[in-house]
Amino acid sequence: MELTFFEDAPNYGAVELVIKPLQEYFDEVALLLPELPKKLSIWLDNSFLIRETGEGGAAYSPEVITISFDADFKNKESQLADLRGTVFHEAYHLAQGHTFFDSTAEYHSMLDSAIYEGCATIFEREYAGVSPLWGEYKQHSIDELTTWRDAMVAIPIEEYRGKENGPWDKWAFYDKEDGRRWKLYKTGSWVVDEAIGTSRVNILELRYLSADYIRHYA
Repeated sequence: MELTFFEDAPNYGAVELVIKPLQEYFDEVALLLPELPKKLSIWLDNSFLIRETGEGGAAYSPEVITISFDADFKNKESQLADLRGTVFHEAYHLAQGHTFFDSTAEYHSMLDSAIYEGCATIFEREYAGVSPLWGEYKQHSIDELTTWRDAMVAIPIEEYRGKENGPWDKWAFYDKEDGRRWKLYKTGSWVVDEAIGTSRVNILELRYLSADYIRHYA
């Protein structure tokens, strides 16, 4: 895979730290997801930085991925391991068509987005060998997870995507009201794990399926 980096990106100064590992990780994940584009552009921007891991990312569009990387993060070994997980996560989104812009995935409610995120989280867990914090849902009761799932079904995708600092921040990252983090990711991971356990499909197979299908049939 050919990687290029936007030189006007806010965190372009970190390019020398990430260029080699990113090339390695994307080449590796491309063997698992051969439909990935042959050329990919990287926007280095710390707007998706996760403080515990010193890195982060987002699938911006089908051929652009945002990567966050804290150059001052002390434990470089763990940081690079988590960066590998992020590459696998965001690459899976490209295969799904679940991107911020020019998305081809099918959506009805916020829960659809949660399920796509859950799929990518489980993929990085299973194939990158990491334990993403946003996928650790077993400390929550089934009643709590069910409540979150049902609440997300009731939020139309237009409302979820259309409000700045509204449902997106609250559900995906941090809910100020209850102090919970990553509710969307955790709920999606739970739903997808349940689907895999019931149907015995592989997470690789789920990248071809809509969130609604995964929820009801997988």
